[in-house]
Amino acid sequence: MDSPKNPSKRWPRAWGGIALAVGLGCLGLTAPALRAAEKALPLQAQLIWGTDGVKPPNSPFKEVEPALRKRLSRVFKWQRYYEIRRRQTQVRPGKTSRLEMSDKCLLKLAVKDPDMLEVRLIGEGRLTKTMRQPVEALRKGELLVLAGETKEDVNSAWFVVLSVPRKALPPPEGRSTPGLPR
Repeated sequence: MDSPKNPSKRWPRAWGGIALAVGLGCLGLTAPALRAAEKALPLQAQLIWGTDGVKPPNSPFKEVEPALRKRLSRVFKWQRYYEIRRRQTQVRPGKTSRLEMSDKCLLKLAVKDPDMLEVRLIGEGRLTKTMRQPVEALRKGELLVLAGETKEDVNSAWFVVLSVPRKALPPPEGRSTPGLPR
């Protein structure tokens, strides 16, 4: 039994408590950094031109993937969609990522709280749109689409499509490895 007059017998317990407190304190200091790294949101941004016309000859633009064209065609009226630029980034909570999509189009992306992505579109040097999308919806394969009219041609429009790249999406439910049968 420990006696109050003999503190040497209590030192092991005291040091154990201090070591536990220091250990938990260190974990508390590093855990937010680890959680932020885990919650980084991989994003792909595509600048797209929608039109009823044909692509100009010798144009570097390529048609968007059929799956994306189908998704856009459900909502928008254009017959053809061409990708102008594709960029990728990692958006970390508490930080703002900047993606320059063209000389007239800049995106500022930020995860404002753990559950919401905020996108600010800067067009020709001024804020033109701000949108928010739940992070979980993007991680499940939803798209965030910003759109606008082109000044030069009433028969076309521009789009910025934000998504989580396919390689970063989790495998379909019930499958541990994509492409392998259950």
